[in-house]
Amino acid sequence: MALNPVERRLAHLCGEWITFRENRAARLLLWQVENDCLRLLQAFFESQKHDTPYRSGDLFIVFDAPFEHSIQYSRVLKQSLVGQYEASRDELATQGEATDWMPGPASAPHSPEGFVSALCSLGSRYHHSVGTVVAVLLPQLVMDEAAFVSWVERALDRGLPERMRLILADTLGTPQNQELATRGDPRIVVAQPQVNALNMAQETFAQEATSGPAGVFRNHLIGLAALLEKGSADQVKAKALDALAFARAQQWSDQEVVLRLMVAGALLKEARCSEAIQVYEAARLAAEKTVAAEHPAGRKLVLQTWFGQAGAHLADGDEAQAVVCYDQATAVAQQDRNPILAIEAQRMAGYCRWRQSDVDGALVGYGRALAMGAQLRAEVRGMTTLPLAAVDMLRAVDPERTASVEAVKLRLDRQLEQDRREAGEQAAAAGATISEASALQIESQLDESLARSRQAAEDELQQLVADGSGTFAACFANSRRLLGSDWPLVGTAAFPGLSGGPGLAAADGSAA
Repeated sequence: MALNPVERRLAHLCGEWITFRENRAARLLLWQVENDCLRLLQAFFESQKHDTPYRSGDLFIVFDAPFEHSIQYSRVLKQSLVGQYEASRDELATQGEATDWMPGPASAPHSPEGFVSALCSLGSRYHHSVGTVVAVLLPQLVMDEAAFVSWVERALDRGLPERMRLILADTLGTPQNQELATRGDPRIVVAQPQVNALNMAQETFAQEATSGPAGVFRNHLIGLAALLEKGSADQVKAKALDALAFARAQQWSDQEVVLRLMVAGALLKEARCSEAIQVYEAARLAAEKTVAAEHPAGRKLVLQTWFGQAGAHLADGDEAQAVVCYDQATAVAQQDRNPILAIEAQRMAGYCRWRQSDVDGALVGYGRALAMGAQLRAEVRGMTTLPLAAVDMLRAVDPERTASVEAVKLRLDRQLEQDRREAGEQAAAAGATISEASALQIESQLDESLARSRQAAEDELQQLVADGSGTFAACFANSRRLLGSDWPLVGTAAFPGLSGGPGLAAADGSAA
């Protein structure tokens, strides 16, 4: 049976995996892919649980726990391993397999070596039915990259048996494991599998029968998307003409908007701002037709055109026109009951006024953004650009004092990193067989160090606020009421650099 385009890529990944597995010296595979292919890797790991033409016969166990420090990570990985095993007991019993595995004594220490021992124990128990045991390490967050690298190295130095391997995954755009990738360690293999999400989509659609106008237009869009990624703006414009004529003939105003937004984005990539603005205006005319026709996504399309045009004006240095567009975007977002983008539109309107040295106007925009944010649930506010709006407001009131707040935050980040690094060094000094008592003591000391560092930074922050103007203090207090007592130093609402400027609505005209 012929494989579809997705399956062919899964089979390709399987082939790459087998090539790596057959390398007797290799123990760690670092796969580097484009951002949009990470899900394909995850699909590959999941597919290995099922009987497919691209199954390797190996046991892939995915761990996505965040890395905070060595002891915590080792403990959580072992707990996850046991938890995943417990969840598979019924399936093992159905297959006639034993269900009595328990980690051996060697896995007791909360160390990389202890985790590897647990994997070895599992592999030994089921050596007759599984090939290689593969730990796929995909931490959602890495608090200290150097400490994570050290953890991985210790796991490798434990001496992985031939039927045990590790996998890490990186994106080519924002690689996180470059230090490991450049070590020149024969145990580490860096590979960039030739998989491309856009090509996969093109092949998928090409295999399907093209039926009716929708099928024809779909092929237009796929070709245009390919040009948008690799072609010039003029090529995108030329390709879009045929698709635009087809969409108009079908009276598909919503698809006309999509096409024009793609063209405008291509123009902005080449800094052709004036042309992009004209395209955004034309896109809005089409979007307004969808609203008149009561299209469910009509206002969302109009909103995209306003954000896009605002970004184009901002990129062109015309903050006054950008403000007009952001104010229009605010009104449409409110009509569409989209508070997140309404907040962002007002934040950006404030930012543009600040760029024009209109401090009072900027404060009005930021104030509106914060007032809208107050209508959201407290746990949601930190997931929006409210924290950025709050910092932007402080900067408009007193830029020097806000820069001092930023310095406090940066010093705290460095100190917390140092606290964690020292704990990691203590754990490493305790060795592979670190006792439970030693691990608990190190973690307790770390908690105390982190608390002291945060309190020292909080004291410094409070003094900065107290020494500022009444307006600065009032703005700070209002933001804390909205974003929580940890803002802006720690917590989900804190930001690494507290840097001003565009957030979600960037100068390329995009809006999240």
